[in-house]
Amino acid sequence: MSFTQLLLLGAIAGFTIFLGLPVAALTTKPRMRALLNSLSVGVLIFLLIEIAYKSLEMVEESAKSGFMGGGLSDFFLLGLILVIGLSVGLLGLTFFEEHFIGLAKESEPEVRSKRLSLMIAIGIGFHNFSEGLAIGQEYATGAISLAFLLIVGFALHNATEGFGIAAPLNLQKVDWKFLALAGFIGGGPTFLGTIAGSYFISSRLELLFLTLAAGSILYVVGELIHLGKLQGQHRTAMVGILLGFFLAYGSELFIEVGMSVTANQQQASRTIIVEASEFRFSPATIRVTEGEVVKFIVKNTGEIPHEFKLKALGVEVVIPQGKSVTITVRPPKAGVYNLVCDRPGHLKAGMQGELIVKPR
Repeated sequence: MSFTQLLLLGAIAGFTIFLGLPVAALTTKPRMRALLNSLSVGVLIFLLIEIAYKSLEMVEESAKSGFMGGGLSDFFLLGLILVIGLSVGLLGLTFFEEHFIGLAKESEPEVRSKRLSLMIAIGIGFHNFSEGLAIGQEYATGAISLAFLLIVGFALHNATEGFGIAAPLNLQKVDWKFLALAGFIGGGPTFLGTIAGSYFISSRLELLFLTLAAGSILYVVGELIHLGKLQGQHRTAMVGILLGFFLAYGSELFIEVGMSVTANQQQASRTIIVEASEFRFSPATIRVTEGEVVKFIVKNTGEIPHEFKLKALGVEVVIPQGKSVTITVRPPKAGVYNLVCDRPGHLKAGMQGELIVKPR
């Protein structure tokens, strides 16, 4: 895949959000408006849970590493980014709403619905920038098949987000110019993130945009729930929330499973067998060379389940007792990566190791 092809496919991944926008034409009937509004709530609740988990886990992993001797400076920096991102995302939309959209026209249903739709597009845009970073970073590390799969998966995922943007619109006549603007705000950052991620890898930048998205989406969910109460249709709203949540989860599941399957189909230059037992990895120190594709066969020889977790490489898998799993990875750059078992009490008992990636 050339860089030009990457940009083209990154644009496709972002702008498939337009596939979900035409549903605005269906929002003239009260029951349909209630269903689509709650569908939007379900999609956004899933995104909020997913983003919050990723963001908090990044800070927690940094804290664990710091208190185990890795230094606390990175933990404090990531913690500060978390606080700033959530605060700016949540309070920033409030400021934007008050000063640029205007509360004076809140009594006009069409203006209010457009305002809420725009808020949703902004929050989703922050989230999609972090998705674009993931696509670009996989391309930068040479994992072309993973980058391609991410593009396909995010294209499916972004189409569901288009429903979220269109759902609150209360239009007797569809304003296609406004929908186009909202689509560019929500989907365009995927393309921009693809460009940024292809040039450099930054967990701090990813965390910033994830937390900005979390704060923004938290604000929007509150507004949508308020709007849903005004519309009535309580049972329809609950069905819509469930449908939206599982629709978003299904598209995310496609991405995660597809990434794992595609990664394990890469041709590995080395195979390393690792045994996990109570409470250690053998070998505990693994040395590889930058750029090589490595296949790990992890065998649980213990009496209880264990976890093989290389957080920095996106590897996190639980191995039942007596079973084994195969994991194929390509370390992105030289360095030392923590290997841990994150099952309750296992890390504290000393079940950890490290992956040392030597320069080419």
